[in-house]
Amino acid sequence: MPKPPMWLPWLGPLLAAGIGAAVGEYGLGGGFWTVLVAALVGGFAPILAYRLWKWRHHRGGQ
Repeated sequence: MPKPPMWLPWLGPLLAAGIGAAVGEYGLGGGFWTVLVAALVGGFAPILAYRLWKWRHHRGGQ
């Protein structure tokens, strides 16, 4: 299993802004709380993906 890229967690703020803007403009009514929750989930997704990938890499990729 390849090592996780070090830049992956840095995608969080970019994804949060992009997802928040997209939800606010195009979907789900675009209310404040909807946009906030979507931005938080999208912002933390790359960080969680990186941590899971790193954990699996250190486990030996099993």
